[in-house]
Amino acid sequence: MKHFNIGDWVQGNTQEGELVHGYIETVDPTRGTVGIHVIASDNEESVGTEVEVRRSLVKRLQDSSSYDKEQLNSLIDLALAARDEVWFMELTTKLFALQPGSKVKEAPMPAGAYMKNRLGFSLGENK
Repeated sequence: MKHFNIGDWVQGNTQEGELVHGYIETVDPTRGTVGIHVIASDNEESVGTEVEVRRSLVKRLQDSSSYDKEQLNSLIDLALAARDEVWFMELTTKLFALQPGSKVKEAPMPAGAYMKNRLGFSLGENK
């Protein structure tokens, strides 16, 4: 059985057959479903809502550290749609680092920096 955590980026198909991309907001192990906050879908009415999808119809998206240029461009579009500035900056840094002759390096988060991820959880410290 697939195991998912809140915040995992996934794609899946609803029982109605629509393709959804987003992140997990809820996990219901008793029903075998996850609630996905939809960032992109072939049904535009679903974008911005939470849909319940059976775990067997969902797959976790791979870690962005191993994406190629096209995959990073697609994820950048998702980050823009989600209005997730931190994720957008992380992805664009990775994209620039793939450019031939690039001297772009991923910088660690500065000490005392305060950011929130797409779920509103703090990353770093607010001093």
